[in-house]
Amino acid sequence: MVRIDKELGQLFDKLEKNLQENKLAEDKERKEKLVPDSEFGELSDNIIQPIMFEYKKFLETKGKRVLLSCIIEKPHPLLQDVSFELRDSNLLSKYGSIPRITFFPKDGRVHIFEEGTLGDGHPIESSYNKNEITEDFVRKRLTGLIKEYVDKLLNRLM
Repeated sequence: MVRIDKELGQLFDKLEKNLQENKLAEDKERKEKLVPDSEFGELSDNIIQPIMFEYKKFLETKGKRVLLSCIIEKPHPLLQDVSFELRDSNLLSKYGSIPRITFFPKDGRVHIFEEGTLGDGHPIESSYNKNEITEDFVRKRLTGLIKEYVDKLLNRLM
């Protein structure tokens, strides 16, 4: 064992040191890239999230009968994204994909990532100028997400 350590120990020590240095450099680079987008933060705080909470309250009033609710979360603590995800307790829909819409900043624009909305299960990503993200726009996107999901549930019941 001493012989192996003498021949290979320094090599592995050097490798471990280089891996640690690379990880530290990657972490530093990642943090530098994650500069908060103050315009998106304002859009999120003033338009996107309040409307999401409004829709959540509406779903809570209907949830007693149809068991449909939602979760509003910021899934990645280092990123500024905000998601609206539908959840339900209906056995029929548990086997489908979970409908979710996520708003996030990217390259000076607002991107929207929608999951579980198309019948084939493929997610959709679209990009908008920040001035396009209005209350009416966010309402239409959330209404569309909920309508499509409820239509899927209705079709399964028929």
